[in-house]
Amino acid sequence: MRRLVPLLLVCSLCASAIAGPRKPVDSFSKLGGDEMVVVGRVELVPPLHEHDQRLRGPGSGRFENKMFMIVDSEHWELTDEPGWGDFKGRIDARFGEDFTVRSSREPFYIIAGMMYLSLGHGMPDQAYFPGGFKADVKPGDRALYIGTIRYHRNEFFEVTGVEIVDEYERVNAAFVEQFGDDHPLRKALLTPAN
Repeated sequence: MRRLVPLLLVCSLCASAIAGPRKPVDSFSKLGGDEMVVVGRVELVPPLHEHDQRLRGPGSGRFENKMFMIVDSEHWELTDEPGWGDFKGRIDARFGEDFTVRSSREPFYIIAGMMYLSLGHGMPDQAYFPGGFKADVKPGDRALYIGTIRYHRNEFFEVTGVEIVDEYERVNAAFVEQFGDDHPLRKALLTPAN
C-alpha cells in the first residue's frame, strides 16, 4: 500500500497539471457569440512506436499518443519547466488526428507542446516540443484552419525539424460534412510568432 500512495499522488498531480483544455466541439450551436472553431492536427515523424511511452496507473491511458499544446493569447517563450497554470486553455491533440476545438475569437499563440514519455514509474518524464507559432484570427471568424504541425524527431525525442503542412482541401471537406456550409472554414495556417 505504501508504494501505491506515491503512484496515485503522481497520477493525480499529473492529471491536475493539465486541467482545463479547450473543449472539442461538433456544432456551431454549441458556441457562444464570441467563440469560434479551431481545426488542426499534430504529427510526429517518425510516429510513436509501441514502447515509446511507458504509462501506467489509474487514468494514464488518457495521456497516450497525445500532445498537450500550451496556448495563450499573448506570445511568450517557454524557458523552463511549465507550471500548473500554463496548461490552462491548452489544446489536447492526439497525434495523427484532426482536432476541432472551441476557442475565443482572439489571437492565440502556440507556446510549446508536451507529451508524457513515462508515467507511474517514479517521477514523470516528458518530452517538449517547440512552439513559437501564431494563429491570425480576424474579428468575424467562426471557423479557422491552422494546418498540421509536423514535428520531425530522433529516437531521443529531440526535434530535428518542424513544418506547417497545408491539408485544407481534405479538412474542409470533412468540416463541411460535419458543420455544414453556413460558416466557411477560413484557412489561416500557423506562422512564426516573431
